[in-house]
Amino acid sequence: MKTIGQRRGRVGIAVLVIALGSLALQLSPASAFPPGDPVYTFNYSVKASTHLKKLNETIAPPPGTFIGGIDLSTFQLVGNITLPQTSFTLQLAGIVPLVTATAKIVSIKPVVGKLNLANFTVTATATLNIRILSAYATGVPINLVGNSCVTATPVSITMSGPASFGGTSKFSGTFTIPSFKTCGLATTAINQVIPGPGNTFTAIASPA
Repeated sequence: MKTIGQRRGRVGIAVLVIALGSLALQLSPASAFPPGDPVYTFNYSVKASTHLKKLNETIAPPPGTFIGGIDLSTFQLVGNITLPQTSFTLQLAGIVPLVTATAKIVSIKPVVGKLNLANFTVTATATLNIRILSAYATGVPINLVGNSCVTATPVSITMSGPASFGGTSKFSGTFTIPSFKTCGLATTAINQVIPGPGNTFTAIASPA
């Protein structure tokens, strides 16, 4: 059972967030929410990493951004995450022994989620495509995947973690990578070594 002090503490936090949100609304209105709602806006630097289960490899692109807001009437979150491209190595069985690939996550809709005041955690879902921009075998100057190698269907990643307004927050989740399409002659080989369930995504967000 929560004590009176604990309940007051949570109410105090909520009031503080609403006060900050009202100020943020005056400084930077968030058009994703109903007009007039108090909105806490944020601009975070994001250090993300993904562990690809099939390859048993962790990929960590350079820091990106996560910009958006939380509607303090409904506690709904809407934001946009942008991550730079990154490179990793893989083996394409039956074609070449070692390949260096460059990939990029491309968001296809805003990140949506909700702040849970009961435990002050955020749960949010990102919907994106994974594009393999290039794949070069060692010593061979030919892009094996062409210019349009992409996941055949969107990737959905639901992540959660404790919210820290003004501080660093860590969010994580698991996701499935679907098959890839239009990767030229490497399509079959790519689909043997990358797609599948059990991949993990972690994002550490800090105020920019």
